[in-house]
Amino acid sequence: AGSAQGFVADISALITPSSMAEVQPAQPVPPAAAALDPAAATAPDIPPPPPPLAEAATPAVVADPAAAVPPAEGAPPAVASEAAGLAAAPTTGVDGLGTTAAGLAASADPAAVAADPAALAVASASAVAALPAAPEPPKELEEDAPDDKRKKVKETATFLPPDTTLNVLSSVHGNVLMALTDGGLQYFLAGARSNIGLTAGRYMFEVKIVEILNPAEARAQHGRMLTPRQLLRIGFATADSSLFLGDTEDSLCFDSEGNFTHNRQSTMVAQKFAREQVMAIVLNLEEDGPNAHTLSLFRDGVRMCQPQKLPESMRGKALFPAVTFRNLTVHVNLGATPLAKMPFSCRMVQDAAEKDASVKTVAKPKDGKYEVLFPACLPDEGSFDWLDLFLEKHPEYTELSDRMILDWAEKSGLVRTRGYQWKTSNDKPDMGFGIPPLDDLSTCNMLKTIAPALERNLVVMEVKANLIKEDRQSLLKRFNLPHLKKIAVIMVGDPTQDFKQRVQSIMLKEKQAASDVTFKAQQAEERVKRMAAKRQRDIEKEQRKQERAAKRLKREQEEAAKKAEEEAKKAAEDAAKQNGEGKDGEGEKEGDDKKDVTMAPEEKKVEVEEDEEKDDEDDKMDELEDQKPPVVQLTDEEKKKVFRKMAVPDLSTLALSQSFTKFTIPSREEGFDEVRYEWSKRSKVAEYVKEWVLNKKLTTRIEDLVPSDSFNQHWIQWQQQLQKWRLKQNEWKERVKQAALRKEQKKATAEAEKLKAAQEKERAEKEKAEKEQHGVAATDGEKPDENMNGKPDGEKQEDSVQKPEEKKAEEKVEEEEEAEELDQMEIDGDFDVFGVADVCDMGKGRPLFADFTFEDWALVSLRFELHTLAHAFQKDVDDPERLGVHVDHLIFYYNKYFRKNLNTKYFGVESFEDLVEFVTDSAKLNSKNKVLESHLAGDLDSFDIFVKLTEECRRERNLIIDSGKEEAVLKFSHALAAPAPALGGGGYSGQQQSRSYQKGARVQQAPHHQQKGWHGAASQQVQQVQYKGGAAPAHAYSATTAAYNPGKGGSPGKGGSYGGYGGKGAPAGSKGYGGPQSQAYGKGRQYGGYNKGYGK
Repeated sequence: AGSAQGFVADISALITPSSMAEVQPAQPVPPAAAALDPAAATAPDIPPPPPPLAEAATPAVVADPAAAVPPAEGAPPAVASEAAGLAAAPTTGVDGLGTTAAGLAASADPAAVAADPAALAVASASAVAALPAAPEPPKELEEDAPDDKRKKVKETATFLPPDTTLNVLSSVHGNVLMALTDGGLQYFLAGARSNIGLTAGRYMFEVKIVEILNPAEARAQHGRMLTPRQLLRIGFATADSSLFLGDTEDSLCFDSEGNFTHNRQSTMVAQKFAREQVMAIVLNLEEDGPNAHTLSLFRDGVRMCQPQKLPESMRGKALFPAVTFRNLTVHVNLGATPLAKMPFSCRMVQDAAEKDASVKTVAKPKDGKYEVLFPACLPDEGSFDWLDLFLEKHPEYTELSDRMILDWAEKSGLVRTRGYQWKTSNDKPDMGFGIPPLDDLSTCNMLKTIAPALERNLVVMEVKANLIKEDRQSLLKRFNLPHLKKIAVIMVGDPTQDFKQRVQSIMLKEKQAASDVTFKAQQAEERVKRMAAKRQRDIEKEQRKQERAAKRLKREQEEAAKKAEEEAKKAAEDAAKQNGEGKDGEGEKEGDDKKDVTMAPEEKKVEVEEDEEKDDEDDKMDELEDQKPPVVQLTDEEKKKVFRKMAVPDLSTLALSQSFTKFTIPSREEGFDEVRYEWSKRSKVAEYVKEWVLNKKLTTRIEDLVPSDSFNQHWIQWQQQLQKWRLKQNEWKERVKQAALRKEQKKATAEAEKLKAAQEKERAEKEKAEKEQHGVAATDGEKPDENMNGKPDGEKQEDSVQKPEEKKAEEKVEEEEEAEELDQMEIDGDFDVFGVADVCDMGKGRPLFADFTFEDWALVSLRFELHTLAHAFQKDVDDPERLGVHVDHLIFYYNKYFRKNLNTKYFGVESFEDLVEFVTDSAKLNSKNKVLESHLAGDLDSFDIFVKLTEECRRERNLIIDSGKEEAVLKFSHALAAPAPALGGGGYSGQQQSRSYQKGARVQQAPHHQQKGWHGAASQQVQQVQYKGGAAPAHAYSATTAAYNPGKGGSPGKGGSYGGYGGKGAPAGSKGYGGPQSQAYGKGRQYGGYNKGYGK
């Protein structure tokens, strides 16, 4: 039931038993249908929504509800009186029945109602009386406006183009505003602010929704759709406030959801309003009266809520009517005649007195052309700082940029996937909404289509596009209209003084904010420390308190025992005096007990000191809370800065790298009507831009640089050569090792034979002594024993026994041969490194790099790589103005060319400058521009120079270390140590087959050589398994695999064949063969032949 008349009708129907079956439960109203369309709420079989609180409290009902609502015909007197009393009670509950008499009756038993209808009415009235009293409805305290004969404003109340958003289209007459919805604009709020502001008096304006727009929704991929889709805010704002009501502290509004909003703080104060309803906003700026300095909302002339107080920040300022809406067409009535009758007379905005109003005007251009500015600023040199300063001085201009769209989306309530703080650049930030029309820049293109058609001044802020001739011409085509004047504004060079002051103030604010954050963090950390110390002191204090209490208790127990002993002695002396003494004793005992309870002086002192400590700590905590952050100042170095470093760059690294070489200054020949030089003169600007581009060529990396084929071939050759050197070093080490092993084996054999001879001699002497001792002698007639050769034992066997002298001579010869073999491997260390013709054999088969460690090999590679990088970069870039690789981008180009990371920590240093110091004999960093340069020619005949330079430095380093300077020791990480290549030589005994090769295409085999081992053919290596039984030649594998060197005992092959894995094997069997032949890897015709081989 929506009124008192409805209550009476319901109760009358419920009293009749036959009508009980007709009571149907209320059907809920869909919120989406009834939100902005009241027709949906009055559909058949669906009760209308309850009226607002203000509607139920009309003067007629409040004055005399019994008189205003007649009793139902035929109703009993008691029921009629109760119905009249319930008529004045407001309804509560969603369906209008919840706590009313009709609701109680609907839930009653039909049999009980039929038996005693009057009792039901009485019970219902009693139940209602027991409910808490409803809040008093708002009383209308506004009075009719008196006649005002003052002079009225002459200007027509309307909406000026600069005070509307770009998606608002207004009618010529009637102030009808429509929000555009194409190209993703349906997600953005539209805002408009009137040209007449109010400073005093009481005035109103009206808003009516005339159309609800339902554009098609793009399917969001990651973003969240806005709710509600249609929204209307009506209120007041200051002249320089945001066009989006409620977002700042200088605007306030009511919205269609029933909220009152100020500075993004919303409060539910009224019901929703919808289409075809006239919403009136009354602004009372009178100094006295019950509703002074308030804002009130009315619907169709009925108050919807209590008057809302104006905040202090908006008092004393001119307040302009404003609306903010989305997906709606609204009619804003600012004229002299209201659309809906109000309960009191109130003048409209158009009827305001001149003294109560502030009129905002926008001067039209003299030549009838509006300006479209194209700022030309170098990236990260004050582009957007200049724009912000310009818009503050010239609010009649409208910014047109991606930055503006992103800010607009945030104020419209759009949810960005990664938040609004994250940006790739200021010029072209990644939208990242997950909504196709926004992410594919359809909104940006739509605005660039709309903006030229509007009569307003624009600033087209495109940092990159405004500096490139082709992009400028594309932009100029969009704004080539008769009513627009295209102006290029050049901000290059030395800025103006007001710009410098603004930058300095922003830098100071940022520094102060950073200092405040640090101070608060330190303060919080100190607070935590002090609280922890306080808790620890409280624990210790409690422990001391318990200790003192224990001592006091012990002392009391000892004194009590002592007193008991004294009393026992006194009791034994005199029984007659015991009574009197007992009384005195009791008094003494009480006094003693009292004395025992009394705290000792030292305990009192300790507690006093603890209390003082507590007070001191409390004072320190208060002092900590009262501390204020220090005030910071800019340093002299910071004051010299003209441009501040932005948190987000103007252009992304990739965009800057690909475009800065095309930057030019706009000219009138391109189609501009005017070119303004704001900072420096034209001649200085051209010179400044040229120098800036040259500097960027040194400090900006080329993101899309691709190493040339010549470099790739050179890099492969180096890898092959390096692999050969490593194999050669391993072979030499193995040779030295085997020679030393043979020497040790012969030495051990000689010592064993010497020991055996000594033992034989000792045994013979022992036997001889035994014979002499026992006197055993052979008789003349006896035949002496013969040995195995048929000769007497005493006869010398010269044929089988070697003379000692001959044996010693032979051993001496062998030792001399072994010593000579080892001596032949040694090279005199005093020689010219750079005079060595062959680094792989500087004499006696010894390579120049025989003593290299992994640190030396790492330096060999570093020398080659830095030298090659310096020359390859200049060749691939082919730009004489790019002098080389800058130190800041050394790791980037190193990774691009060599496909690996360059980590300075692996070399034991922190900076690239220190890293290059290791190889200053081949490369260096220019002291002026920090560009990598090579000391060596780019077309070297061989790679030997890198080995020679490394060997020379190794010798010098060892001399320094031997002199006692430990700082010369290299502290390289073992991560730089490359695995040593496989050696040929020591093979496997028995059969061994490979598990690491895959069939490849058929290859042409060269003639094979009959050697030990075998070699198969394969065009592709899957995995290298190191074998000791032979190594493949370097020229016998496909170009996609690592280099191989010919190994000892291996079979050289060509055309994709791998070297032999046979070779020297371990002895097996009495004849010492290495075991069965090697297993075949494939058929000879398809994969190339293989040779049978046995281990030596």
